[in-house]
Amino acid sequence: MNILVLDEWLPSVRNSGKSIRTFELLAPLAKRHRITYLAHLDGQPDHARKMEAAGFEVICVPRRKAYGSIPAILFGAVPALFDRLPISVRRHFSPDYAAAARKLVAERTFDLVHIEWSHYAVYLPFVRPLPTFVCTHNVEFLSWRRFVQATRNPAKKILGIHEAAKLYRFEKESYRRVDRLSVVSEDDAVLVRREFDIDDVCVIPNGVDITAYDAVPNAPKPNHLVYCGSMDAFINQDAVAYFIEKIFPLILKRKPEAVLTVIGRHPPPWLLALQSERIRFTGAVADVRQPLKEGTLEVVPLRIGGGSRLKILEAFAAKVPVLSTTIGAEGLAVEHNKNIVLADVPEDFADRCVELLDDPLRRNRLVEEGRRTVDEQYDWSRISPLVENAWTQTIETAKVRRSPR
Repeated sequence: MNILVLDEWLPSVRNSGKSIRTFELLAPLAKRHRITYLAHLDGQPDHARKMEAAGFEVICVPRRKAYGSIPAILFGAVPALFDRLPISVRRHFSPDYAAAARKLVAERTFDLVHIEWSHYAVYLPFVRPLPTFVCTHNVEFLSWRRFVQATRNPAKKILGIHEAAKLYRFEKESYRRVDRLSVVSEDDAVLVRREFDIDDVCVIPNGVDITAYDAVPNAPKPNHLVYCGSMDAFINQDAVAYFIEKIFPLILKRKPEAVLTVIGRHPPPWLLALQSERIRFTGAVADVRQPLKEGTLEVVPLRIGGGSRLKILEAFAAKVPVLSTTIGAEGLAVEHNKNIVLADVPEDFADRCVELLDDPLRRNRLVEEGRRTVDEQYDWSRISPLVENAWTQTIETAKVRRSPR
């Protein structure tokens, strides 16, 4: 098949759960199909070379700076409030990118357009009438609804309500126009079918490269908690702030020697201000495996988000036990007190954390069951063929829809 992929950045950078998922799913398929990858230039040509070495044709579009300073962001958000598009979609729209997509479709023959992010469904009008497949990573409106529930700031709450409503409409309208849609969990599939009345939904779960984690030895430090996630994502910022402000003080009362390390790129200044001798932010790391494997326990205190969490699968593969909120673990094949421990109230979360730090046998049981879970269900080699199947089904669906009655 000849496939055109629309995405924001080249996934070979592998600096987020999204990019890791995308590269692991599509790289094996680039060996069997012709895949043209349209993305923005990230200023690092070695990323394009890595994509080309994996078998992709890469076409990069320079990106104008979206918003720079905080005042510029706010200045851009005000007129966006009166735009039909959600702010988060409008911020990622590029006329140059749209023109490049339209030109490719006009000049070449593609069997299918694969849109590798919900927000990039904004480019659907520029790739008509080709068969279209959207690969989602989250149900976006749900994340914003949860943001509204979590925040106490009146201005943020109003903005969140506004954005959630627009995203709901954008996703509903976009997903009804595509030929097929994928989600990362059965929970998301149920939600999409119910809210948007869409039948052509398939589940392509998240996964993990198990052998890569086996190559690095575990070296857990006593009473060492880790959180792993891209810190330029607001769902991770909220989780870390919530943990530091509401949960970690309760842990320190009983475990004053406990330490928290937050692993992930671009923590904002307001979070870095919370650093202390007990709280450390690594920023971007070349290899997440080593700092992750130094953890006695991974904490996942997420209150916002959808989809499913690569960070939990990575911890399972790394043989690090996991303590999570229910939202943090949704969409995954987990069972409380079997391969994970779940807690949703700050006091309960702190209690379970202290119990696990004091109980190495229980941590070992969680590690064994977590590793068994990823071995049996979440290896990327088992998941990548699902994308290929989805492409074939998308093309067949499009033929039926476009054929005269």
